[in-house]
Amino acid sequence: MTTTLTVRMDEKLKAQFSAIAASVGLDAPSVVRMLAVQTVRARAIPLSLTAPAGAEQADLAWLDEARPEWGAW
Repeated sequence: MTTTLTVRMDEKLKAQFSAIAASVGLDAPSVVRMLAVQTVRARAIPLSLTAPAGAEQADLAWLDEARPEWGAW
């Protein structure tokens, strides 16, 4: 049995994400499924979630634009 996961994201981010996935022969949903499989296998999020050294609040402003309801960092 399968189920549906709905993800909200900025249009521009979606287009860029889809283009990168397509460049390696995948579609965006396949990449999301791959992330889910790797997360379960590793029992951890397989991404680096740290800000680059020296990152300033202004450098992360695009996150607020991409997901306004998150609020300020």
